[in-house]
Amino acid sequence: MRRVAVIGAGLSGLVAARELCECSEVTVFEKSRGYGGRMATRYGGGFEFDHGAQYFTARSVEFQDFLEPLIAQGKVASWRARFAELDRDTLVTTRDWDDAFPHYVGAPRMNAIGRTLANGLTIRPNTTVAHLERDTDGWSLADRDGNALGRFDWVVCALPAAQTATLVPADSRLYQFAEGVQMRACYALMLGFDRPLRLPWQAALVNNADISWISVNSSKPRRAKKFTLVVHSTNAYADANLETHASAIQDHLLQEVSEVAGIDCGQVSFCQLQRWRYANVEKQSGPACLVDEDMQLAGCGDWFHHGRVEAAFSSGLEAAGKLRALVA
Repeated sequence: MRRVAVIGAGLSGLVAARELCECSEVTVFEKSRGYGGRMATRYGGGFEFDHGAQYFTARSVEFQDFLEPLIAQGKVASWRARFAELDRDTLVTTRDWDDAFPHYVGAPRMNAIGRTLANGLTIRPNTTVAHLERDTDGWSLADRDGNALGRFDWVVCALPAAQTATLVPADSRLYQFAEGVQMRACYALMLGFDRPLRLPWQAALVNNADISWISVNSSKPRRAKKFTLVVHSTNAYADANLETHASAIQDHLLQEVSEVAGIDCGQVSFCQLQRWRYANVEKQSGPACLVDEDMQLAGCGDWFHHGRVEAAFSSGLEAAGKLRALVA
């Protein structure tokens, strides 16, 4: 049985690994301790925040079929939020999300999806693959200290574009493809309150501000009762301030939230900032994944198409589908 290394335990990597473990021996390497990538949850001060992906939709039949058992297990639920569009501090329009076109979240928190998909897989968390070396017998993987992580017939790189380009050989097709994709950054501000705020919406898309999104995270299905907000900056603001000190970023985003939502951030009892360096990508017109049969190297991830949850799923699924005939 062929040995396959999947580098990255985000949705794309987990989907590819689950498909491939039926026909090969798969090991997943993940640099952090959690699974799911930006489908993530942060804990602090007795609060919980989905500080990465806020929700997702399902347009393709394949993704709908994939979600069906997760919905049945209670790991995915429809978020029936009152959604608003804001022009800075002016309310433009509102509507209710309903089951006619569901907006899904993980339940009871976003990271439940990654945890569920990781069950039964061989995963090495807290392990950064820093070196790839190929010879006639396949691939050798090593960590930052040069410690061997094993030998594999195939490597599937399920990392953001920039990290993929840094890791894979410069003469590979995957390097050439990934090196040309520019991903966008985002800051996430997590706010916890001891008392609920009175807002006329639970999710808001914001225009003409340095923040693009505000959500009442605690309004999502089966969440803890303590009132929480998650705020995302625009990609443009984050890209321009990647190296700005975190305290200055936090202060500015707090001011933006106060002005846009008309809330008193002096009531905040918990505040934390997260930088997502590789959060989004402009819509791409190329393939959903890349499989190099000659080098026995593949790449997948949402950055092949668009920075969306469904795009990550589709990329991982297509990569696995192409690989199955090659690794069996």
